Amino acid sequence: MTDSVGEKGSRLLDEAAHLCDMLRMAHSTAHRMQKELHGRSYDKVSEIADRLHDLRVACNSLFDEVAQEVGEMESGEHDTGYSSDTQE
Repeated sequence: MTDSVGEKGSRLLDEAAHLCDMLRMAHSTAHRMQKELHGRSYDKVSEIADRLHDLRVACNSLFDEVAQEVGEMESGEHDTGYSSDTQE
């Protein structure tokens, strides 16, 4: 049995939110580590924190895109890649 559009959309939004939350937690952890480290270790965790920040920005953008796509799927406007209007 296949999932309904609503179930699929809900699952996609949950997964996107989960990914964003995991990146938020990792970013927060890196910042806490920065307070305790010095020297090369500090430099490395700072680099990781910067990369995590960039990933968080990308993930938030992805979440917005997924939400838009789910809305289109649920309204029946999602392009499946097939055109029912073409005539051969």
